[in-house]
Amino acid sequence: MKETHAKVFNILKANQTRGMLLDVAGGDGGFASRLRETGYSAIFCDMYRPERIHAPFVQADMNSAIPFKTNSFHTVTCMESLQYLENHKLLFRELTGILKKDGRLFIAMPNILNLSSRLYFLNRGYFKYFKPFKRNKEGREWDRIIYSPISFVEVFQLLDLNGFRIETLYASRYRYREWPLFLIYTALNRLLSAFKRDEREGMFSRLLASKEILLGDHIIIIAKKN
Repeated sequence: MKETHAKVFNILKANQTRGMLLDVAGGDGGFASRLRETGYSAIFCDMYRPERIHAPFVQADMNSAIPFKTNSFHTVTCMESLQYLENHKLLFRELTGILKKDGRLFIAMPNILNLSSRLYFLNRGYFKYFKPFKRNKEGREWDRIIYSPISFVEVFQLLDLNGFRIETLYASRYRYREWPLFLIYTALNRLLSAFKRDEREGMFSRLLASKEILLGDHIIIIAKKN
């Protein structure tokens, strides 16, 4: 299990509430299968039908309408898949519809806003997670898809627009090489935040200056549907 998947798995495993769970763009269903072992009624969907299916599967293109009824799931996970999808606005609207009230959405994604990624972009003109030249591998059709990078800023706006409230941010791991730069950045941000009177804007600024965003390799966002 990938590092980010393992982190989300442990969070979900520790959660006392089970119920229906959908893993969006779930590959071969390995993640959903592990969750079923812990008591979740987990299924997964993907655009491509895998050769081996490890959990209940529904074939679906996440760039169009999702074939599930309204208020079907207590939890939805979207693990490192946003960068392969074209229509993020539509996706978040669809996820809002299929989640029950007070349901939770788990998003894991490469963090293009960490300090290392920002420095890399300054030097190269593209993000290290999304290089324009890829070595396509046989049986990995998704590698042929042009990336659609998305940052925490866009995800924050899409969550807010669709009635979600961010509960927690996690990082898969931290990149401590940029620690001195992190200290300087956070000091400046605290100074600037003192002049922000809008509560929502202040919260957003604090999240952008958090250890998870500035030093986190991949970030995990847990949001609750209001």
